[in-house]
Amino acid sequence: MAPALGMEMMIQNGLNNGTNMKNYYYLYWVDAIISIKTKNPNRRDWKFSIFTYSTVCNALNLFTIDALLNLFGIKTFLINIDIFPLPLLNSFASFVIQYASPFILLNYFSIFHNERYKNLIEKYPHRDGKFAIGYILVSVLLGLVSMILYGALK
Repeated sequence: MAPALGMEMMIQNGLNNGTNMKNYYYLYWVDAIISIKTKNPNRRDWKFSIFTYSTVCNALNLFTIDALLNLFGIKTFLINIDIFPLPLLNSFASFVIQYASPFILLNYFSIFHNERYKNLIEKYPHRDGKFAIGYILVSVLLGLVSMILYGALK
């Protein structure tokens, strides 16, 4: 009986229409946008800030998946950049190209292109920033832990 109640609640909340991942993605964005605009109504750079935070979190999540795959012996592709005099700049450029650039495109065209976020705000509820801050914290923690583990085990 309990699983049926849980399923009914998901249907009522609009989260079980066959596009759960898309809904969670949009729920995150709506929650983050409304939260930043509510807490800082005069902030002009909110689009750039939230876009940057979200893209970094998405890139860290992709890095975590890639690191886990490598730890289990599943080889993935690696982009090595060697054009800057400092190795740290080369590593940063590699990270941006390999892990962040797909999300730069996805986030821009899914959320900000033609101000699509305005329609999403009308369609999806927000959770007072709790959903967004939870995603950001989990992403950063998982990213840091995976970097430490990957460095220690490699």
